[in-house]
Amino acid sequence: MTCTAAVESSAETLDEVVSEITASRISERGETRIDDKVTEAAMEDRKKGGYF
Repeated sequence: MTCTAAVESSAETLDEVVSEITASRISERGETRIDDKVTEAAMEDRKKGGYF
């Protein structure tokens, strides 16, 4: 299962990707973690169930 979703980017080169990531104030987990969209405890529930 994918844990994070894609984030649209206008970067076209590796240097632009690095610059975009460096400037970002939002983490991929904080913004796009799919489990958090289900419930706040979804990932913790899967950990308890042995998924990780």
